[in-house]
Amino acid sequence: MRRRRVLRLLGVGAALLCAGSSPTKPRVVRWRGVALGAPAAITIAGFERDRAGRAIAAALDELARLEAIFSLYDRQSALVRLNAESVLRSPPIELIEVLALACRLAELTEGAFDPTVQPLWQAIAAGAPREERRAARRRVNWRALEVSPQAVVLKDPKMAVTLDGIAQGYLTDRIASVLRQHGVQRMLVDLGELRASGEGASEGRWRIAIPGGILELEEGALATSATIVAGVPRIVDPRTGEPAPARTVTVFAPEAVVADGLATALAVLGSEGAAPPLAAFPQARVIATG
Repeated sequence: MRRRRVLRLLGVGAALLCAGSSPTKPRVVRWRGVALGAPAAITIAGFERDRAGRAIAAALDELARLEAIFSLYDRQSALVRLNAESVLRSPPIELIEVLALACRLAELTEGAFDPTVQPLWQAIAAGAPREERRAARRRVNWRALEVSPQAVVLKDPKMAVTLDGIAQGYLTDRIASVLRQHGVQRMLVDLGELRASGEGASEGRWRIAIPGGILELEEGALATSATIVAGVPRIVDPRTGEPAPARTVTVFAPEAVVADGLATALAVLGSEGAAPPLAAFPQARVIATG
């Protein structure tokens, strides 16, 4: 029942591919492998193969480091320790940043986006009876989550946090940042959410398939959220505890973490509730719905 992939980095099977260059076709280096539990890709254009390889290696190191913060499946991760102990002292700055944005989205959407939805997800995934699901729903309350540089605190010990609806975008941004630090200016990072920069692999913008067509993107991020995938509900409305209505939303924003969080929230809210969160992020916009 997870909306997002498991935050795991698996290097086995990763491949670094280099396309030839010509006066009309710039050099393109692509990494394809398994990141976050599913296929992922990084495409770099106009960069030497060896330098691109070093940049990608640094990006994969960063993914592994961030997994130790955000994974729900690593018993030693910061997020798992928070959920187990209801308090995490001296939390990593990355966790603070994502939780702060998650709580802001929760406020803007009046709980349609709620990072404390994890107990409800667990109850649904386990096929719990209705009364248990209702009890789990009562533990969903972002207002009972305290976030500060000193500690992250869950006021109810039965609460738990998931960042599956926003962390993937954050990781995408961080990978793009690492690549830039290594001199990469033309890239497309695809970890489920997309972050593009510079000209595409051929002349002009990156061409990206989205529900309903092709989008040309030169700078910025895209995220798509679907409430139902292959007939199975994937997003629940934290306010009701019920699956969100069938809906697909694609959002553009300068940062993937914002696009990711907004796409999740708007998939629950629909167009009637979209105005407040979109007004808070004026550079973001809905690209496609279905």
